[in-house]
Amino acid sequence: MSKLVRIMCLSAVTLLMSACATTFSGQVSSFHEWQAQTSRVYVVERAPDQENNPEYKVYEEQLRRQLGISGFQEADAQHPAAIKVSMAYASNIAELQVSSLHPALYDPVWRLHFRRGLYYGPYWYPYPPLFPSDLSVKRNYLHQLELRFSEVQSGKRLADIKVSTEQLNPAISMFMPDLLALALQDFPQPNGSTRVIELQKTTKEVK
Repeated sequence: MSKLVRIMCLSAVTLLMSACATTFSGQVSSFHEWQAQTSRVYVVERAPDQENNPEYKVYEEQLRRQLGISGFQEADAQHPAAIKVSMAYASNIAELQVSSLHPALYDPVWRLHFRRGLYYGPYWYPYPPLFPSDLSVKRNYLHQLELRFSEVQSGKRLADIKVSTEQLNPAISMFMPDLLALALQDFPQPNGSTRVIELQKTTKEVK
């Protein structure tokens, strides 16, 4: 009996851990002319508006960390840079969903009950007034990351990687490590490919 209890407890713990595991997914597009012999010694190239940007500098450190995980080496006195890596990112409202349980919004002729956007309540109007509390608004945010790899000497573009994900949280800072992990997963990914990739989430989202 004790053996059965141990097996049941182990199964329960395993199930609980799998239920708690969180994943992160995004769409990754890769276009490149990367060769197997290309050196992976890099230097990060900043745009002029990124030089004095504290937010960018945090993401740049995360980029360096992820590049190291992916087999790249940052240039130093003994190892001159062969490639330069630049990064750009942005966030926008991707979708705005408005829903309501108010019956007027499900009435096929509800427009007849409104005039110039204001409540128009003739005596036969069958529904209670529509208040803001009757509406539920859900916003989805599109977070995007782009990495560019170029040769230091010639400036030739070697790879462009774009990652996008839709999330409820508007702060891209919550997802930047995960976006970088997606961008560099199995680098270089097949040329001209656009895939949805799912990984274990590296950061915990604060709501």
